[in-house]
Amino acid sequence: MALTVLLGIPTEFSIEAKTLRVSVQALPPSLFNPYRNTGLPYVYAWSATFDGLTAIDENGMLQPWLATSWENVDPLTWIIRLRDDVIFSNGKPFTADAVVAVVNFLTSKESVKEVVARMMFFLESARVIDDKTVEIKTRVPTPLLPRFLPQFYMVEPEHFLALGLEGFAREPVATGPFILEEIRPDRAELAAFGNSWRAPRVDKLRILVLPEKTTRTFAIQTGQLDIALNMGPDEVAQIVASGGKKVFWLDAAIWAYHIVDGRHPALDDVRVREALNIAVDRQVIIDNLLDGVTIPATQPAPPMVYGFNPDLPPIPYDPERANALLADAGYPEGFNMVIEATAGSSANDSAVNLMVAQYLAAVGVNVEIRTVTSPQIIRHVMEGTFRGHAFGLHYNFEPSIEVLRALDTNSCLWSFPWYCREEVMPMIHAAQREFDPDTNLKIRKDIMTYYRKDWASIFMYQAPRFAATASNVSGLNVVNNFIMFDRIVIED
Repeated sequence: MALTVLLGIPTEFSIEAKTLRVSVQALPPSLFNPYRNTGLPYVYAWSATFDGLTAIDENGMLQPWLATSWENVDPLTWIIRLRDDVIFSNGKPFTADAVVAVVNFLTSKESVKEVVARMMFFLESARVIDDKTVEIKTRVPTPLLPRFLPQFYMVEPEHFLALGLEGFAREPVATGPFILEEIRPDRAELAAFGNSWRAPRVDKLRILVLPEKTTRTFAIQTGQLDIALNMGPDEVAQIVASGGKKVFWLDAAIWAYHIVDGRHPALDDVRVREALNIAVDRQVIIDNLLDGVTIPATQPAPPMVYGFNPDLPPIPYDPERANALLADAGYPEGFNMVIEATAGSSANDSAVNLMVAQYLAAVGVNVEIRTVTSPQIIRHVMEGTFRGHAFGLHYNFEPSIEVLRALDTNSCLWSFPWYCREEVMPMIHAAQREFDPDTNLKIRKDIMTYYRKDWASIFMYQAPRFAATASNVSGLNVVNNFIMFDRIVIED
């Protein structure tokens, strides 16, 4: 009882046989407004309720979801065909009217604060062709439109229009496996939607906010949680030792240390940036700190991302050449630099930061790791207020899983760019509008080659995610941050 009180988890949580209890770091501040954000940990909660029109699988391949097929009829026009066996959680059928309602909202003035609206700036309009067919018009040619549709979440249009966005965020009606019953700052209570096209295998879902990994570890070990997300390999090992299960997956993201243009004369030299890259032994870091589950980066994108260039070779660990490059660039004694980095936002990131600093110190580059919060990093990105010479952040390719997604920020396209090379921008613009698939793919691969040869960042590894489950839980599957809640089973 004392441990239960300490964790802040009511005692009844452990006695409901078919209630799936899942912990997250935080619930969305926008509640169940699915258009305010596209990132973690908020997408975890939304994937219990919402569905997009398409999905992208573990291999980066586009798959049908609420849409069964799509056709590009001219550079600005798409025809989308919909599933005919889907209903919303209020019993109304899913039709083309829902798609039109979402497009109308995302192109309206009311959506100015919504991240999804900004991501889908290219939308122009939509019209119903018939109940299961809709036409979408774009403002500019958008060859990869279907890859943007996994987070094009469908909402029941009459309910959405009647309640408005704020009201809907508290009482969402969608097509996913669970229905939101109550949301508080520390938890969300959801009930099974048995008539969902993805009907769940448990009766209820309770999403608990437990920010500390140690708390999540104890909660799994004492039977008060079924699934703990955003764990580190060490915490997962403790849970496995006490009878739990380990789960991991690889995000469509590359962990990197991004160099801020113009902040340090040494870092403006491509020889120095190459030296920093080859001074770090990525495989040793992966084996020792990340349980050996991921792969070293060769470029900004991981292999599953559309446009990844498989012809780029591994980045060697070569401290001798790193020293020679530093000397050639005029820094035979090295130099000092500051890296701003978070603690706790990715697997074992504090330990990774320290090991990277040790590798760089071995070639004379003395690094001060300045710990900042995730909101501070986000603010620096949004406002260009970096205080260090580099910072730790993912190249993140969700939800479209194609190389230009991360380059919205990691290029001159960004309002406050930290990395801007005008010579690569014609390729980026060409890739945005090229419809021929072979040419489109080649341009993207060439862009990855450019970023690699320019050593735009210290490219580290594909981002791993760790979770732990109780021994009687199976079926946890997370694909591009989307939890397949309908597949999770609690065994008797």
